[in-house]
Amino acid sequence: MARLAQTTRRSLSWRTAAVALPLAGMLALSACGGSSNASSEGAPTGDKAPLFKDLPKDIQDAGTIQVGSSVDYPPFEYYAPDGKTLKGFETELAALLEKKLGVSFTWNNASFDTLFSALKAGRYDLVYGATNDTAEREQSFDFVYYLQSSQGFVVAKGNPHGIKTVDDLCGKNVAAVRGGVQAQWLDAQAKKCAAEGKGKLTPMTFDGNAGEQLAVKQDKAAAMLENFPTAAAFAKESNGKLELVPDLQVEKQFFGMVLPKDSTELRDTMVKAWNEIIADGSYQKVLDKWDLGQIGIKKSGVNAVASKATAE
Repeated sequence: MARLAQTTRRSLSWRTAAVALPLAGMLALSACGGSSNASSEGAPTGDKAPLFKDLPKDIQDAGTIQVGSSVDYPPFEYYAPDGKTLKGFETELAALLEKKLGVSFTWNNASFDTLFSALKAGRYDLVYGATNDTAEREQSFDFVYYLQSSQGFVVAKGNPHGIKTVDDLCGKNVAAVRGGVQAQWLDAQAKKCAAEGKGKLTPMTFDGNAGEQLAVKQDKAAAMLENFPTAAAFAKESNGKLELVPDLQVEKQFFGMVLPKDSTELRDTMVKAWNEIIADGSYQKVLDKWDLGQIGIKKSGVNAVASKATAE
């Protein structure tokens, strides 16, 4: 399913399959059934793939990895107008991983703020899709990091509230998606504004991206905070109603696949798969195709915060 209305991701899929729903309907749902990645057609299967034998036996037998995700999040992952065809640069990266692994990804759409609890409950093998690797999250899960990340601000055309620096947020309403790192950052910044006597920053949180965009368009919020590639996409696709604050980015971190702490076999195999597509150049080709070459990394690993990986 698609995640146009949500922020930091994680992975998308469940063990059960179902029919994909149109995007408009998905925004009202906390979860929906899985769909396979059509772009993986023709990928090697079983032990013909280089990393198949490294996968856990239950995944080898199932022939698929159940991915949990909020699939309404362009340009990361989203659904085409038909409501069932997966699009986005992360779905194309997933297709490259499938070729290395010899199994498919089954994508399951859900509200972002439900993904981690569902992962803990065993509904997914992993969460994938624009999910920030943070110290707090690493306490409960393992992350396989694969992209650099930062957060950017989107404002109404002409930037009527003059948002140019972080301090300009003080005294304003700022929108974000509930449960993401953006909302957490705004909460911390609100405390800083108050402590420095610069006016009250009021975070406004929504279930998905549609709500935060509408708040800015209706002047209920001076800005919205999103993952930078998504912020740029929303501005570009707004028919001139929104614009990106070009030189204001915060929270440079990493995006990572999220796995349970005890899924070490799958975790380590995913690291190998990411590093193989980085090494063979196919990873960078996908990013360059989407004009996102600058967020690529040279090597994947586990738990960027704990391992002290540094975003460039």
